Amino acid sequence: MVLPPSSRKVLLVLLALVALGLSLRLPYYGGPNLYGLQAQSWLAGRLDVPGPVEDLSLYGDRYYVAFPPFPTLVVLPVVALTGHEHVPYRAVALVLAGLVAWLAWRVLRRLDIPEADRPWLVAALLAGTAFWFCVVQSEGVWFLAHVVAVTCSLLALEEALGPARGARAGLWAGLAFLSRQLCVYLIPFILWVVWWRHAGEGRRRQVREGAWALVLVGVCGGVYLLLNALRFGDPFNTGYAGMPLSDFLAARVERYGLFHPAYVPFNFFHMFLEGPHFHFGGPRMLAPVGVDGMGTSLTLASPFLFVALAARPERRLRWAAWTMVGLCLVHMLHYYNNGWVQLNAQRFSLDFLPVLWVLMALGTRHVEARWWKALVAWSIGLNVFVLALLPVLGRALRKL
Repeated sequence: MVLPPSSRKVLLVLLALVALGLSLRLPYYGGPNLYGLQAQSWLAGRLDVPGPVEDLSLYGDRYYVAFPPFPTLVVLPVVALTGHEHVPYRAVALVLAGLVAWLAWRVLRRLDIPEADRPWLVAALLAGTAFWFCVVQSEGVWFLAHVVAVTCSLLALEEALGPARGARAGLWAGLAFLSRQLCVYLIPFILWVVWWRHAGEGRRRQVREGAWALVLVGVCGGVYLLLNALRFGDPFNTGYAGMPLSDFLAARVERYGLFHPAYVPFNFFHMFLEGPHFHFGGPRMLAPVGVDGMGTSLTLASPFLFVALAARPERRLRWAAWTMVGLCLVHMLHYYNNGWVQLNAQRFSLDFLPVLWVLMALGTRHVEARWWKALVAWSIGLNVFVLALLPVLGRALRKL
């Protein structure tokens, strides 16, 4: 029986949620979600939060959440109803995952990707990348930020590649930045796409839509600068320097600071060369109990993404997309931290992954389906094994 297109989309979203839900029994971060803590303080009319808590920034004698603020607004209505201790963060993340599945389908339709290929590509994005791990671990502030940022990035891409209304595209790109700072590189790409999409409609329309996009991006940037000034006394002080560090991270920053070329080899190896590093436990070290928290490289965990190299869209669009990905990648390779802790993924890649995924989708037109679908199947299968099956297997074999 062949399902109509509308039923396929509904089935796709349901399957995505079921697949992500398989790992809901995984252990999760036990501390408070800082976005919930911040929402509780905002509801009380305060910018500071009670501390000390992991990754809070100390400024003066008060603690603040230095992470970008938009995910706080996402959870604020739930916090108002339940209090920050009882927010079902995974449920919130699963709702966003459903929205991501729907948006990804719409983006693929904008790109004229064959309908038969779209379920594979949506499943690849949701279940073959770091996105799944971040949904599962969304009780932690770091992971929920990625889920919200990917959602906003896809909203911006769907708008820019579709009707290209500058105000909406600029707003969603700005909100992606207000979720993850490295999404700042998404902003010029979205602005360029909006400008490019209106190239044949007259300079007046082109300028108007581009101006609206700039205005909304500027509003989002202004909010961030104002919040920094109110908390840390300087609009360009993000507060990250006030986060306490320990062990090797503290030693790195003490020697080299937050950004330095010395970090490039370590980050490059983990981004492109590192395989899944399994840990064994039990009295005789025979039970597989987990994987290394530094993560697995894109090459081994999500190899389907390299199909992006075969993309042949309009030349200027291709170069704009690769420039966005490249700038983001260079920036994160110089950062003192590669995203640790993460399982079978490099979670920082989610900052550029929506754009890279668009290139990958376009690349499937020039690669045999059996090859790129095999890479998607490998990526999803490895995630299923690491995130869903390995914990069960480890418990079963712990006595070996």
